[in-house]
Amino acid sequence: MKISKTPSAPCWADLSTPDPPAARLFYEALFGWSSRAVDDPEDEDGGYGLFALDSPDGPQVAGVGPVMNRHQPAAWLPYFQSSGIDAVTARVGGNGGRGVVGPRGVRSQGRLAVCQDPAGAAFGLWEPREHAGFEAVNVPSSFCWFELHTRDGAGSVDFYQSVLGWGASADGGYTQWSVADEPFGGMVDMSTGQFPPEVPSHWNLYVSVDDPDAVAERCTELSGQVLVEPTVTAPGRFAMLADPQGAAFSVMRFAAPAV
Repeated sequence: MKISKTPSAPCWADLSTPDPPAARLFYEALFGWSSRAVDDPEDEDGGYGLFALDSPDGPQVAGVGPVMNRHQPAAWLPYFQSSGIDAVTARVGGNGGRGVVGPRGVRSQGRLAVCQDPAGAAFGLWEPREHAGFEAVNVPSSFCWFELHTRDGAGSVDFYQSVLGWGASADGGYTQWSVADEPFGGMVDMSTGQFPPEVPSHWNLYVSVDDPDAVAERCTELSGQVLVEPTVTAPGRFAMLADPQGAAFSVMRFAAPAV
């Protein structure tokens, strides 16, 4: 996955959490991120903050803000670039999904919408202005892969191809997403019965790390959880983790390409 301004490509990720200060401390300790607030906690956006590599003024890799109501679980949300967010949001509704928030402006930064696909997985759309999105990807401590876990594999392929124009290629039960022939993520069909029935459709975001085992161990030391122990798959070694507020995410060290 590359940093791209291509429409429909991943362009941002943020965390909604009931305890932003605690979440900032957790991710700073886990990934070495630096954080800074960009909004007053009393404003309409509820105190949004940014995570960056190395220092508060380093490359921006993610955002963090409070949940909008006490029933909303902590979760990471991916955003996909949209140069015409009103038209894309209309296609969401026209293809069986629904708009949850927006489209609305975020000051001079851009316009956003939060949507759900027909299987219930939430995702964001971002029409950039001053804030273009990720300033680093696919390097240690930055996002590197975006994976949909869904209860409706065939329907999800139809939906995202119709709404965002993604390419989709299946290989051994796994579907890989691409934009302009550039792979950026994949899809796991949860209807196979390997997942507990109470787990809803959702997006799983991966952070690139050098040592998934050490990161998983550090996660538990910081009162997080290891949901899937570090294990080897075809792409590399990964683990699925959760922060102390319950937001799940994965870490990955991609295997070296065959020579």
